Amino acid sequence: MRRRTEGQDSSGESRRSESRDADRVQPIQAEDQRFTYWSIIKNIGTCLLFIIAVPPFLNYASLQREGQLLLPKEGQILDVGLGQKMHLLCKGQGKPVVILDAPTGASSDIWYHVQESVAPLTKVCTYDRMGLGFSKRVMQNESSGTEKVWGMSTTGRMVDDLHRLLRAAEIDGPYVLVGSELGTLNARFYSHIHDAFVSDLVLIDPIPEDVFEEDQWKEYWYGKLLPSLQARQFSAATGLSRMLIILGVMEPAITGDGVAEDVVQRQ
Repeated sequence: MRRRTEGQDSSGESRRSESRDADRVQPIQAEDQRFTYWSIIKNIGTCLLFIIAVPPFLNYASLQREGQLLLPKEGQILDVGLGQKMHLLCKGQGKPVVILDAPTGASSDIWYHVQESVAPLTKVCTYDRMGLGFSKRVMQNESSGTEKVWGMSTTGRMVDDLHRLLRAAEIDGPYVLVGSELGTLNARFYSHIHDAFVSDLVLIDPIPEDVFEEDQWKEYWYGKLLPSLQARQFSAATGLSRMLIILGVMEPAITGDGVAEDVVQRQ
């Protein structure tokens, strides 16, 4: 009887020991599973961060290099005074000189086909407004002096920039000012301020001066146009536009036969 009891006790202790071992193993296995899940999530997050963060830095580095390599051969970067430099591209010879002013958010490349068509007839010039194309925007902590008169980004400021650019390039009038959309405001104001230099105006999709006072325009500008331009700027800065154009998902702004290779590359 005593031996059987001892056997039973031994067997019971063995089962209890195995039960305790199993209880210890289960938390360890659960911890291992949690650690494995966390490692997977961490690796996925690292990969996503790499995919999201690295391309913009690479694109920015490419933009800095390409900004010098892709400058048009006929183009000039001119010091217009007050710490500002602007890009000007002129083709052809003759008078009057045609000055092309781009629509909202567009660089001078938008006039590529027009400039090529007009150049055989007379001298025709395109330029990049401050912050567009190859014209550097004055930073907030810098001062050009003119913002004290016209404000940082107004028609008066843009007209003053253009006038100083033409003076720096020693391009004498008379001018035929051709403006599109926002460029029409600049052309009209330029002809009002510097009427002695302007012979003719050509306005494409003109914007009336009082349109900014209307609630409908403000709703369109701040609700639709401005967010669209900001999205395009962000897309270009992060390299998304570059990728979409390469993949053929997005069409470049300038298409057609005879488009120069450097224009294609700039897009």
